[in-house]
Amino acid sequence: MKNRIYILSIFTLLMSSCAAIYNPIEPSYLSYELAGNYNGLKLSYRYEILAELNNKRYAKKERKHKIKLVAVKIENTGNQTLVLGKDFNLTSNGQAIDFINTADAYQKLKQKNWQALSFLLLAFTPPVQTTNGASVADFPLGVVAGPMLAAGNIFVAINANKQFQSELQSNTILGSTIKPQETRYGIVIINTAEENLIEIKF
Repeated sequence: MKNRIYILSIFTLLMSSCAAIYNPIEPSYLSYELAGNYNGLKLSYRYEILAELNNKRYAKKERKHKIKLVAVKIENTGNQTLVLGKDFNLTSNGQAIDFINTADAYQKLKQKNWQALSFLLLAFTPPVQTTNGASVADFPLGVVAGPMLAAGNIFVAINANKQFQSELQSNTILGSTIKPQETRYGIVIINTAEENLIEIKF
């Protein structure tokens, strides 16, 4: 009975330690609803993208740290080149938005590699009995499977984090120059737990 409880406890821990792949956001391929037209600048955005794309690990961290990752689309229908952060800004309820830079957001949201080391606990599970003809032998399945699963999950986490970090870096829209008739897509990370209205202010 004690062994069953021990194995069940380890199984529960391991299920919460599994690394997850990263599903790219790709802001330019998302569908948007127009949020507002500000003197020729059309603004659209989407919250909850991590959760919608089944990036549960990252979405959980997003909720934990009370920040919001937002996909943004800005279309310049005017005849002047405009720079985000210089000629206009993104605001919320008339106030400046508290943005988090890409590096800090990545550190908050990335998957932790050390959690995969929990799989090494399998080494302490009872051996599996195998039968070969008339003989019965104990096979240390946990000793073999534990390190393999730990290494595999670490690899998955590292690869997913690299993809996530790369996408954040390549989709930074703050400070972007938007030429006439050009549409820019990107990602912003906001220091808030709420899905507040986002506006453009000149």
